[in-house]
Amino acid sequence: MKTKTSRGYAIIAILLLNILVILAIYYFEVLQVSFYPAVKQFEKARVLTYAENLEIIETENFIIRYETEEKKYAELTANIADKYYEEICNMFEYYPSRKSEIIIYSNERDFLDTLKFDRGDTPIGVYYSGVINILSPEIWISDLEEINEIYEFNGPVIHEFAHMLIDDITKGNYPMWLTEGLALYTEYKITGFEWEDYDSDEYKITLEDLDKSFDDIDQNMAYRKSFEVVKNISDTWGFDKLMNMLDILGKGNNINQTARSVLKINIFEFYGFD
Repeated sequence: MKTKTSRGYAIIAILLLNILVILAIYYFEVLQVSFYPAVKQFEKARVLTYAENLEIIETENFIIRYETEEKKYAELTANIADKYYEEICNMFEYYPSRKSEIIIYSNERDFLDTLKFDRGDTPIGVYYSGVINILSPEIWISDLEEINEIYEFNGPVIHEFAHMLIDDITKGNYPMWLTEGLALYTEYKITGFEWEDYDSDEYKITLEDLDKSFDDIDQNMAYRKSFEVVKNISDTWGFDKLMNMLDILGKGNNINQTARSVLKINIFEFYGFD
């Protein structure tokens, strides 16, 4: 038989649990930036176990891990990464505190299994938990005569390095549309590469759609729209405001709090979106 005291403890426990749930909801971003670095290091160590027996090329700024047959592309990756390192870091006003890790995968299965990636088409590059992961260009580039140029200007090196900087600055606290839009905008500014457009009259996507359901939207459209949002913000307020937003996100604020603080707008009512 339950006593009044035990019932009282149960009520207190339920109240405390409810309070914790409420705090977690309202302070999710703060909790995320607090615990994210530890989680990131744990997952980085897991991913790097795949590469512990691979060959290594080490440059001033990068460590590239690869299987022996990928040496040519490892060297090409090292050259591209070092070539644009300074320009990208200057753009984001941020330099990594240590050399950045890149793994080149010679087959699609290892790439997907290591990253636990199981949605949609296989990407050619993925930034994950402090590591840039790249699928060998021989797998996805058919024009072998132009493979070096295609890999440099249409490949994932610049894009994924931008993701790495954004992740570092924000401590993992960013909406998908912002990091993808910024990575695409970085490519656009650095090499002139621009994600293909689509018929916006046929498909209407709101910023709220991107924010809540990015993975459920056709990815070509989601990426293009994300690029347009970031470009419009940069054109309207200046790229430095986007950098301010990343800094504020890194302190544990959500995207709308951040936009109100920096741009003085409700980001989901941004007039430059359409």
